Amino acid sequence: MAKDLAYEKELSVDPKKSIRKGFVWLGIASVISQILSAVTMIIAMIFMTKEEIGVATLALSFIAIVESFNALGTHQGILQAKTLTPDETHSTFWFASFFGLIILVLTIPFAWLVAWIYNNDALVPLFITSMIKMPIVCIAAVPFQMINRRFEYQKISAVNTLTILTCSILKILLAILGFGAWAFVISDTSYGVGTLIGAFVCSKYRPKMHFKWSECVRFVKFGIKMCLSTCVNQFNKNLHFLVVGKLLGEGVLGIYKIAYELAMTPALSLFVVVTRSSFPVFSRLQDKRDELSKLFLWNQKNIAILAAIPAAAILFIAIDIFGLMPREEWLAATPVIPFLLVLSFFRSILLAYPDLYRASGRPDYPIYTEVLEAVLFVLVCAGSLYLCNTYWNSAYAIETMISSWVALHLVYFIIHCRISQNFIDNSLKKIVLNMFPGLGYILFASVLSIPLYLFRDSLPWTNWTHLIAELLVIVISLLLYSKYILKVSLKDLVKKKKDS
Repeated sequence: MAKDLAYEKELSVDPKKSIRKGFVWLGIASVISQILSAVTMIIAMIFMTKEEIGVATLALSFIAIVESFNALGTHQGILQAKTLTPDETHSTFWFASFFGLIILVLTIPFAWLVAWIYNNDALVPLFITSMIKMPIVCIAAVPFQMINRRFEYQKISAVNTLTILTCSILKILLAILGFGAWAFVISDTSYGVGTLIGAFVCSKYRPKMHFKWSECVRFVKFGIKMCLSTCVNQFNKNLHFLVVGKLLGEGVLGIYKIAYELAMTPALSLFVVVTRSSFPVFSRLQDKRDELSKLFLWNQKNIAILAAIPAAAILFIAIDIFGLMPREEWLAATPVIPFLLVLSFFRSILLAYPDLYRASGRPDYPIYTEVLEAVLFVLVCAGSLYLCNTYWNSAYAIETMISSWVALHLVYFIIHCRISQNFIDNSLKKIVLNMFPGLGYILFASVLSIPLYLFRDSLPWTNWTHLIAELLVIVISLLLYSKYILKVSLKDLVKKKKDS
């Protein structure tokens, strides 16, 4: 009988090879996900109002924070552990499943509090429906991580792709039928069901009726720290939505949400591909400083390049995308896009550090940095939004908030540089140098794109013609930049070798 890689003590494959394999399979899933996400968002912009999208954003933002307590983080403990036994897996599974039910019961009363804060009773049923997802994803958590421990990225890709496809079709149908904010909430809850089915089918994990507290306590201890870190992280990721919704209203939030999704999601989705591929590998290399240092910095350079590609494209085609929409109200999102693209580039690189700390057995470090980020965001970004909206020019309130947010990243990079030196050999110089390939591509692509953009109004069928032409420019610029500047082929960036 073949040995189960999920229970192996040592990493038996080449680290870079494993990460490249993850790039390929999870990258495919990410591309498909982005296409489906773009289609569903376009449908939403056609059939839903900005207020409906704003309400849905508020409901899902709160749920995202609660969902950070998925399985109390024990599934991440299983992924991070250097040693694992079948009995420990079964005990952790039953703990995670029961914890999901507890969370559901405890959080339902908060639906009325959220509705009171935003003075909108429609949030109550939306919140409660979303919370049904919690016990579902908790049950799926352990089986899904068993796939991850085996580095079976093709299975993860299949589960994600099929689930996203099904939920996207459901969201589109509900939006067309006039379900409004419910289209987002129901499809999000359905995603948990799809993940649950896929996790059990692909992992072939079958829990036994076995539970011992002593066998899962180490995962609970690790998971609590992980959950606190993830909770603060999710709070940070959704805080700007909650602040904009409260200070500027649900209509402005709907427009901001659309702009944010267009600018940020492609780069951050590619970042998720990288971290899902690298986190299991980093966990196995946590005691090998030199090897981990080289691998992490190599990963950072890849993140910069991957974040730069969609940023360069979106910078020039955003106006065409919004111009094609039947509702002219969405054109108001265009001025915000450049600010969000700068933010997406730096955040994609910065977000790799908390995963490094977790993989190295210190999930408490991200808690401290995330709390600091939350405090600084409220003081600087939310403060600037409030002041601009109240005393200056409210038309530039969003841009002011994002500019402040970008400026804070200099502080964040200095902090993470210092903390990461506990695990890898790092410096501010290395951080900046690893950004250069990505920044270089944005500059290179912009030089080729600007002439086309300046004469876009002279083109027939302006929006469609310019959009297609600009995408061709991006592809050509990427090929040229890879070959003559980076001096590698695109195939080398995601090179896939046969499994050892």
